Amino acid sequence: MKQRISLTVDRELLKQADKFIDNLNFDSRSSFIEHCISTYLQNSSTAVILAGGDPKKLKLGKKFKFLIPIKDDETILNFLFDKLSGFGKIFLVGQKEVINACFERISDKYNNTEIEYIEERKELGNAKTLELVKDKVTQNFLILPIDQYYEFDFFDLIRKHNLNHAISKTIVTLAVAPVATTEEFGTVSMIGNTIVKHEEGKKGDKTLISAFAAVCNKRIFDYIPKGDVRWVLQKDVYPRLINLGYMSGYLLDNPIFNINSEQDIQKLRNYLKNKKI
Repeated sequence: MKQRISLTVDRELLKQADKFIDNLNFDSRSSFIEHCISTYLQNSSTAVILAGGDPKKLKLGKKFKFLIPIKDDETILNFLFDKLSGFGKIFLVGQKEVINACFERISDKYNNTEIEYIEERKELGNAKTLELVKDKVTQNFLILPIDQYYEFDFFDLIRKHNLNHAISKTIVTLAVAPVATTEEFGTVSMIGNTIVKHEEGKKGDKTLISAFAAVCNKRIFDYIPKGDVRWVLQKDVYPRLINLGYMSGYLLDNPIFNINSEQDIQKLRNYLKNKKI
């Protein structure tokens, strides 16, 4: 839904804008300004890829899960960075072995993307992994795990979070998916857009599960204690935010693939092979 507003713009700047509007075939000044705002918001967006913890837990056999080819020579890491190509800054946080493996894979292909690698020296849980970017991220930022495949629009999740934050002071907007499964996942209960329960390791025939991807406000760091204490987002941070009413859900209608086994890799390969483009 569009809303009519009025703007006061420098006359010379408006003349320059009109030249772009004519040369680039925009329908109107409004469409040009809308395009500029959208481009600015995308280029100023920040993403944090969480790849911390014991590197062995990110492997299947001797290979990192996110570096196993899933379509031709493309890996989950490649698909992830392709979807993040419009972001202004990407932080990748992990232990040295993981960072080196990622750098070797993506440094040449994504040299136009600003990527900062941050080394995790101690395994203290993913909340403490996230804390390593505390002084680097913008007011709102996207967090993603390194070993999951997503198809949904990350920018739409950011827009939804901004709305949630404006209306109800939401600190985290978590992507959730309706899934029929008997496997253990982090399960979610919602009333409207508000998450009222988040439980780890629960089973259910049909339930809402956490897709882990989320947009966070910097206030999340207020709920992560300083020092060498083990702290996990799902178990230590999210329950407190839920009790305070500061956590919302973003319902997905796109598939997600959480890679834990060779069978999961094969399911993803089959999906991409049969997917209509």
